[in-house]
Amino acid sequence: MRSLGQKGIPVVGADSDRLAVTFFSRYCVRRMVYTDPRTDEDAFVGGVLNALGDNAYDMVVPMFDRTLLPLARRKDEVSRLARFPFLDYESLMQGRDKARTVLVADRCGLRVPTTRVVHSESDVEAALADIEGTVLIRPRESEGSAGVRRVVRREEAVSVWREVAGQHGPSIVQSFVPWGGFTYDVDVLMGGDCLPRAVFVAKRIRTYPPLAGPTSCGQGVRCPELAEMAVHLLKEMRWTGPAEVEFRIDPRDGRPTLMEVNPRLWGSLYTAQVAGVDFPYLLYRMAMDGDVEPVTEYRTDRRARYLFTLDLLCMATHPARRSIAREWLGDFFNPRTSTLLLSWRDPWPLFGKLLASLVYGALPSRRRNRLSGARQRSAP
Repeated sequence: MRSLGQKGIPVVGADSDRLAVTFFSRYCVRRMVYTDPRTDEDAFVGGVLNALGDNAYDMVVPMFDRTLLPLARRKDEVSRLARFPFLDYESLMQGRDKARTVLVADRCGLRVPTTRVVHSESDVEAALADIEGTVLIRPRESEGSAGVRRVVRREEAVSVWREVAGQHGPSIVQSFVPWGGFTYDVDVLMGGDCLPRAVFVAKRIRTYPPLAGPTSCGQGVRCPELAEMAVHLLKEMRWTGPAEVEFRIDPRDGRPTLMEVNPRLWGSLYTAQVAGVDFPYLLYRMAMDGDVEPVTEYRTDRRARYLFTLDLLCMATHPARRSIAREWLGDFFNPRTSTLLLSWRDPWPLFGKLLASLVYGALPSRRRNRLSGARQRSAP
């Protein structure tokens, strides 16, 4: 919202939560509260289509899988009313469905965790026979680390699978890539010709949950090898629009392993923005003009910090707090570290974030709903 609003582009904020942070921004010219698609997908899509039909909009940009996918199912209807710079539903599922992503990546020659699709207890037992050591049981479709469970005691695998499948639907069993190596995100904007218009590699300095969660502090780095692998994968998928390709460095041999693809704009956009790659504006210009000039340079001396609340939680829960404390505290005084939400020109989103934290703290049921995403079981 700030990216576009600061350039004079009016932005309407839309969310199912009346305390959405963007609603507090000075750049939010109007607020729309829609039906939560996790409770009524048809009502959500109908509400968005009605809003697009009642007003003249340049572009509609879903920020989460739960809002992107229902609109992508009806891309033709949405595209008649506003520009929708994303793929159709079936194409997006190449990145959304972890099992399908692994198949494409394997075809590209990328290193991936050993993966088995499981539908029953016997499938779980067969997967354990194929995969040595610690395993992950995770949904085929999920946002972030939702539903991902690490299984050390293999006798617990079947019960863990039942729990994951019961809450999140169809699941997979994967070999576990140990913690210890850094995670890197390759953020890409692909043009209509399936060639990159911007490629940015970000290193996760800190995460929440610690060691294996979303970025709580990130920094741009140069890593041509990872950038090339990510672009190769997206070309194979015939991708257009934004995507984030995640790699983890295996501490056992120092080699990168593909973890997943986010088929949309990602939660750590701010890391690229402080480095000089403004993905929201590039997406807008590409949607409006048909194309943009490729962005090939960015800064690698700036950090982006997600202090409220990811980096606070990282410090509070990190198993090695003492080892990260000096660097964590130092980022308060580092002039090259920028903090998301903090802005003298646009101060109210921080107030909104703190207000939402107080409300969710006072109303545990609503907080649980917010944190769990009111997850519904996926269709098989």
